[in-house]
Amino acid sequence: MERTLKVDDTLQDCVDGAIEEVKDVLENFLKENPDTSETPDMGNDLDYSGRIHEIVDGSVPVYYHEIDTAWYLHGDALEEAYENAGIGDNPRENSGMVAVYCYIEQAVQEWYQDNAEDIFDEWREKQDAKAEEEED
Repeated sequence: MERTLKVDDTLQDCVDGAIEEVKDVLENFLKENPDTSETPDMGNDLDYSGRIHEIVDGSVPVYYHEIDTAWYLHGDALEEAYENAGIGDNPRENSGMVAVYCYIEQAVQEWYQDNAEDIFDEWREKQDAKAEEEED
């Protein structure tokens, strides 16, 4: 007997949601710290209170079928993320949720490294333009 199953791949949605929240945290940090002179460090500046870890943790699926689907479709990438984190030797720890956390965290870090400076530069240009307008 042959059966066809349809599964929803939500892993990228989890990553995208975490990235959007981190982007919001960055933009809010810049608004609250207008004297910032360089791109904020995600670990020291934005995650000082643990907010980035909360975002990543909140992005990890909690339903077993979502986690199992992520493992079925992205098992190699999840194992690699877990190994890169260097936190243990069982990527299926806690039903595989730890590896999913590692995957999302690494994707967020990669996005931040690739995009935070551009966001900061755009923000700085707007700040400089406002300062010039106020001088005139």
